Amino acid sequence: MKVVIADGLHEADYLIRLFKTGGNDLVVINEDPDTCHYLSLNNDMPVVRGRCTRESDLREANAENCDLFLALSEDDYKNYVACKTARMLLGAKRCIATVTNPKNVHIFKELGVDIVVCSTYLIGEQIRNLTSIENMINALSIEDEQIFIVELKITSDLDVEGKTLKDIDISSIGSVSSVIHNGKTMIPNGQTTICAGDKVLIVTTVDNKDKVIDIFQRKK
Repeated sequence: MKVVIADGLHEADYLIRLFKTGGNDLVVINEDPDTCHYLSLNNDMPVVRGRCTRESDLREANAENCDLFLALSEDDYKNYVACKTARMLLGAKRCIATVTNPKNVHIFKELGVDIVVCSTYLIGEQIRNLTSIENMINALSIEDEQIFIVELKITSDLDVEGKTLKDIDISSIGSVSSVIHNGKTMIPNGQTTICAGDKVLIVTTVDNKDKVIDIFQRKK
């Protein structure tokens, strides 16, 4: 899989390590020269200095026709422009943008960004569905840890297919933040049934990510 990682510092560093272990074709582009040097030295790979919003710089970095384009700038709208440039001009198959403003989550999705990630938004949606002060405290504490977010597609041969989230119960190691069912995104509760064809967005910590993925990808 060809993956382009645009901008970001520690987020980019983590994702580079993550995708390198899977033997993916990685392209990393960053506007800041010091960050380029850090990422290149830390991960033993070339990092192209350039603007992720500029078509010519992306082409120079060999970012065309990627399977996944990740925009990690601290500037929300820069990430939006980068994703649209990658999709419309360079043929990116799937784009993910991080945002700091929770209001931009729905806006960017409506404007065509495939996945928009905002930790504040995800935590807020969880709090809205909490039923006790104790659970609220547990949810808020995740802000102090390293958050890991993963989207998984459910197929008919998986053990979780046909089960409710209450039956699956990953509350001690993570939470299902949203479920895309028949093209519609919903905020789930314990009675939500996971069906074949659904996409689930799961929030967990780095330490628990393997456990969560194993639960949701385990075969029947």
